[in-house]
Order: sequence, then structure tokens, then C-alpha cells
Amino acid sequence: MITTPNSNSLLLLVDDKPDNLDVLIHHLADVGHDLSVSLSCEEALVLAAEQIPSLILLDIMMPGIDGFETCARLKKDPKTRDIPVIFMSALADTDSKVKGFNVGGIDFITKPFQREEVVARIKTHLTIQRQRQLLQEQNQSLEQLNQQLKTQINQTEKAEKALHQVDQQLSALTLKEAKQWGIDAFIGHSAIITAVLEEIRSLQQVDRTNVLVLGESGTGKELVSRAIHFGSNRKSKPFIAVNCSAIPTELADAEFFGHKKGAFTGALSDRSGHFVDADGGTLFLDEIGDMPLALQAKLLRVLEDGKVSPVGSNNIKQVNVRVVAATNVDLRKKVEAKLFRQDLYFRLSGYVIKLPPLRRRPEDIGYLVEHFLIQLAKEMGREKSTLSDQALSALEHYQFPGNVRELRNLIEHALIASRGQAIEARHLHFIDDIDDFNFDVAAPRIATAHTQATARQDKSSDEELLLNYLQQHDKIDNSSAQELLDVEHGRASYLLKKLLAEGKINKEGQRRWAYYTLAK
Repeated sequence: MITTPNSNSLLLLVDDKPDNLDVLIHHLADVGHDLSVSLSCEEALVLAAEQIPSLILLDIMMPGIDGFETCARLKKDPKTRDIPVIFMSALADTDSKVKGFNVGGIDFITKPFQREEVVARIKTHLTIQRQRQLLQEQNQSLEQLNQQLKTQINQTEKAEKALHQVDQQLSALTLKEAKQWGIDAFIGHSAIITAVLEEIRSLQQVDRTNVLVLGESGTGKELVSRAIHFGSNRKSKPFIAVNCSAIPTELADAEFFGHKKGAFTGALSDRSGHFVDADGGTLFLDEIGDMPLALQAKLLRVLEDGKVSPVGSNNIKQVNVRVVAATNVDLRKKVEAKLFRQDLYFRLSGYVIKLPPLRRRPEDIGYLVEHFLIQLAKEMGREKSTLSDQALSALEHYQFPGNVRELRNLIEHALIASRGQAIEARHLHFIDDIDDFNFDVAAPRIATAHTQATARQDKSSDEELLLNYLQQHDKIDNSSAQELLDVEHGRASYLLKKLLAEGKINKEGQRRWAYYTLAK
């Protein structure tokens, strides 16, 4: 292969006369392409399949198989059929040119070569090829977007049809849901949870103040939001829950503000949007910290004037919506990093509720366990089980990276594993290793100072290992953290989120593509 300065495309030159190849190479020496040469068509077929050149200049009169047959074979092979072929020949008759076009050639260059003509024709066909490839890529992207929109529209139409069918029963359903998600659904008597309940009761008395709910995953942020809604004057109106991290950026405008039929490819019918759907009620924005900056600006405008305009329409609709947003990240740090608008943060945080992690209220664990034992037994259609002292002790000393949600899952797993018998410590499937706990029947429920110190030291060492790793590497994700610490997914996730909340690391990307870097 011959490389010319600033190469950007590979050209395959095929001619059985070395002198002709020398002329071509001389003509193309300063054009800026990689050049590959072949003295036979058989070799050219092999090179084309291996190198996939951007364009082939092919002589017609060749020993062995000629240029016509070579071009026909190139067009039959899926790997090479899209490569443009320009024939080179001293034959200038019409029949030869027609035959060349019939086997798949795109142009003809007559020998002897004229440099300006060769360069111009190559440039033209490379430009056409690039534009065609770009168009194919754009078509593929549009097709994917169109499919996403069709799926979303189908789901929306089904939901709207179901909503219409139950419209007459709305009042009874909202009362039932209000009872399900009311204040009484919060289990616990600790001072810290009692204070949270008082805050919720206060917010139920006002229905316009926006609320920001902060807390780790599994602490009940949506539960709090529903309690605020269904205990307020808005309880007879819709409660719309939206996961901001699950909405594709290109669909966000249509999702939140609606769209008109025909506004874009796939918009087969009118769509009202989340703000209109929640009119008179509450819009719960979960994972608000993951909302794209472009959408943040539009959300701020709606919060300021209460006006929404569907995509593809100039009509403006006034809505009355209370926004309750939730996140498990530190929005103030996102504001400092220019990843979250400060004015939107102030608009959302009319009132801020901070939900405590379960490890900060261990005195509530017994009440929660009793609640889940009754609830799950009813769901499973079996008698309520009991919990041994050893099992309760294990739960009270566990850190619960997944909080109340993880506790419920633990009890559900234990109910199945115990097969209707009393739940013992061995039935508890912890994310963290609990083998170090003393489950002897006579052991007190309060761990010894030595046990507590050891646990704290182990957890601190894990955090130090993660930070030391990041000092030597650019980034770390959950899988790498699991391998580094020899822990399960939940434990690695908890430690990474803890370091993130403490401002020691930064998070990049979302969900399965998320990774963490050392904070500067």
C-alpha cells in the first residue's frame, strides 16, 4: 500500500501494466489518499474483500478474468458490492461503455490519462459515496426514532383508552388510593421519621408549593410524594409519576408538553403530555437530577408561568400543576458543576424534605418487619410467620444500602426460604456479608464495641480502596468495583453512591453506562 500525505480514503488501482500504475500514482501523489495497487483481477478481488477500499479504478483488458467479470463478481459479494468502480480503458466505443455500466460500473476513464479528469472524477464519486453513506446512517437513525415513537404512541393510546373506560369510577379509585398511600402507610415511631411525618402533614395543608424530596434509593421518595398529593385538596385530581432518567432526550418535549398529529415522523395522533395530564393535580418527577439541561430550561418556564405548548402547535394551554421532584444525588453539587440550573433548583425547592436512610433509624426495623410479615403473608395466601431473635438482631445490625425496599425484599425472600416455619438468620439473603455476626441465642441484640468497630473499619477500608483505585485510574464502574472489593452489585452500588453523596467522586453517564471519577 502507498500512503500519500493527509490520506483519508483508500483507492484500489488495478492494471496489468506497471507503467500505467506509475502514471496513476504520479497523478494522485498530492491529492491526499491511500493507494493500493494490483496487477491482476484475481488479486484485486482478494484485496477488495480484505481492505474494502473507498473506490476502485479497474482496467478492462486484463490477463485471466477481465475487468467486466471482475466488476460483476465484486457486485455479487455483499462485502464489496457497495464499492464504486470506475473502468479504465483505451476502448472508447459505446458498446464497451454500456457493458461496463451493465455490470455495475459507475464511470469510464479513457486512456491515455489526463490528470485533471482523473482527479475530478475520483473526487466527484467519493463525494457521492460519502453523501450516500451519510444518508443511509441518517435513515437508520430516523427509522429507530420512528420505531420508538410508534411504540410510545401505542402505549399512550392504550393508556388513554383505559383511562377513558374507568373515568366514571375515578372518584372511588382516588379515595381508595388515598387510603393506600396516606400517612398511615409510613411505619415507624422513631423521632426522625415522626419529624418527616409532621412535615408531610404540613405540606398537605398547602397545594401550590413545589416540593423537593431528597433521599437514597429505597427510602420512599415516591411514597412521600403520593402522601402529599392524596392528603391535599388535589387528591381528586391526577397524580402523574415520571422517571426523568427513563425518557429519551429526543422524546422529552413530546412527553412533557405533548404534540400535534404530524408534528414529526411517528406522530400519528395528538398527545396531551404529562403537564396537561396532571392539570389540577400533582406531577411527580423522579430522578430529577438526570434531566437534560435543554429540558431543564423548558421546565423552568412552565413552572414560572404555567403555560405549555405542544410540539408542532402554536396553541398555549394554562395548567395548574404542583410539582414534587425527587432525587438521590446532591443537586447543589450538580449546580456547581453546571449540570443543573440554579434557577430551576430554587424553583423546585419551595420546600425540601430529606428522607433518612433506614440505617439511621434502626428502632423502626421491628415495626417495619411486622408490617411486611402481615402484608406479604396476605399476598402469598399463607399464615403470618414469626421472626427469631437472631434474625431480628441480624436485621438491626445490617446497613441496608437498599433501605426499606431492600428490607421488604429480604423478608419476602425469607418467607419463601423458611417454607412457613419461623424465619431464622440463615433465611436472610443479605447483600453484605453477615457471617461475622454472632447469632447465638443468648447473644444480646446490641453488638459489642469490637464488632461495631470492626464493621466500621471494614467499610472504611472498602471506601479507601475505591478512592485509591481512582487515584491510579481514570474511572471505575459498578462491575469494576465489585471485582476490586469482591462484593455483590448492591454493596458496590451503595459504596459508590455514598462516596458520591460525600462529594468525593463524580458520576458520569446513566444506568448501565454509568461510571465514576475522582472529584477534583
